[in-house]
Amino acid sequence: MAYVAVQIGIAVWAGRGARSDADYLVAGRSLGPFAVGMSLFATWFASESLIATSAEVARDGIAGARAEPFAYAIGILAIAVFFAYRLRSGGFITLADFLRDRFGPGTESLAAAVIALSATTWSAAQLFAFATIIENAAGLPFTPALIGATVLVMSYTLFGGLAGDVVTDVVQGLVIIAAILVLFVLMADAAGGLPAMWAAAPPAVWSFTAPGESWTDRAELWLIPIIGTMVSQEALARTLGARSPEVARRGALLGAAIYLTVGLIPVSFGLFGPQLGLPLAEGEAYLPSLAAALFPGWLLIIFTGALVSAILSSVDSALLAVSAVVTESGYKRLFPKASPTALLRAARAATCGAAVLAAGLATQGESLRNLVLDAGAIAAVLAVPIIAGLAGVRAGFRAAVGAILAQIAVLGVLDYALGVPGAFLWMLASGILTFAAAAAWEARNRPLEAPLEGV
Repeated sequence: MAYVAVQIGIAVWAGRGARSDADYLVAGRSLGPFAVGMSLFATWFASESLIATSAEVARDGIAGARAEPFAYAIGILAIAVFFAYRLRSGGFITLADFLRDRFGPGTESLAAAVIALSATTWSAAQLFAFATIIENAAGLPFTPALIGATVLVMSYTLFGGLAGDVVTDVVQGLVIIAAILVLFVLMADAAGGLPAMWAAAPPAVWSFTAPGESWTDRAELWLIPIIGTMVSQEALARTLGARSPEVARRGALLGAAIYLTVGLIPVSFGLFGPQLGLPLAEGEAYLPSLAAALFPGWLLIIFTGALVSAILSSVDSALLAVSAVVTESGYKRLFPKASPTALLRAARAATCGAAVLAAGLATQGESLRNLVLDAGAIAAVLAVPIIAGLAGVRAGFRAAVGAILAQIAVLGVLDYALGVPGAFLWMLASGILTFAAAAAWEARNRPLEAPLEGV
C-alpha cells in the first residue's frame, strides 16, 4: 500500500498543472520520444503480459506467446508506421474526433461508445488482476479487495491525468523491468546457468502451434491483438500527446522495441520454469508461485510491487480513454461553450464513472486473458473506417457507420450469443464488405444529392 501511495503522490504532483481537458487528456501535447515510447510500453505491458503469458507458455510452449508479446508488438509497430504521424498531424484528442473529421458527426457518437466499451472492458481486466493480488496478499475476500482496488485506481487517475500517467509509467516501467530481470537471473541460477536452462527445455515447447487448433483459431489469436492495438485509444493517446508528429512516430517505434524485448522475459518464465522441479501452480497462479519459490521474502514484496505497477500503468490509461471520448464526443458536443475548467471537471467525473463500471464488469468472473481479448475485439470494429479514412478512401458517413454497425451485429450474434468459431473473421469481412458497398452506393448517388457529411 505504501508503494501505491507513492505512485498516487507522483501522479498528483505531475498532473497538478492541468487547467483544461487537453492538459488532462493529452498532457498539453508536450511529450518527447522517450516519454511516448516508455509510456506506450508501460501502458500495453499489463498484468496479463506477466501473469497470463507466463502461464500460457508454461502450458502450451512458445505457442502461448503468439498474442503476447509478438502480436501486440506488431500492433504497436503498426501504430508507429501507419497511424502516429498522421493522427498527431491532425491535432486530434480521440479517434472519435478523427472519424468525425473524416466521415462527419454521424460517426463520432457511435465510435465514442465503442471506444468507451472497449476501454472499460480493458479496465475491468486490470482491476480483476489488482483485486486478485490484494486478495492473495492481504487475505481479503475478492469483493472487498475489488472495491479497494477501484478506489485506489480512481484516486490515482483522477488527479494525475495523462501527464501524471506518463511520469508514473516511466517509473513503473523501470520497476517492472528491474523486477523481472532479477527473477530471470534467479531462475537461470536455479537451473545451473543459461546453457543448462536452455538445454532442459523439451523440443515440444518450441512449436508455434498448439494441438487441436483450427486455422480460424490461429488467425484470430494473431489478428485480435494486432488490430485491437492499432485502433486502441489507450495506446494512441500517447502519440496524440507528443509534441510533434515526428516525435509521435519515433516514440511509437521505441515503444514497440521495448515492448517486444521486455515481453520475451515472461515468455522465458513459462518456457524454463517448469523444468526446475519446483512445486508450481497452474493457470494465473503460475507466475506468483514461481516468484514465491525463487525470491526471498523482501524481494517477493518488490515483485508484487512490479505486478501492481503493470496494472496501474494500464488501468489509468484505459480510464482516461473513456474520459476522453465522454468529454470530447459527449459533454463538449452538448455544451459547446463550456469553459476549459468545466471540461476538466467533466473529464474527471467521467473517469470516476468508468472506474465504477469497470469494477462491475470485473465481478463477472471472466478470465484475465478473455477480458483483454474481448476489449481488443470490441475496439477492432473501428478498424475498417479508421484505416480507410487514413488511406484517403472517398466515402461518407453511411459507409463508416454501416461498417461499424455491421461488425457490432456480427460480433454480438456470432461470438457472444452463439460462440461460433471464427466470429472475429466474419466480423472483419462484414465490415469490409459493408463499407465497400456503401461507399460504392455513395459514389453513384453523389452527383444527384447534396454532398455527404464529412466529404
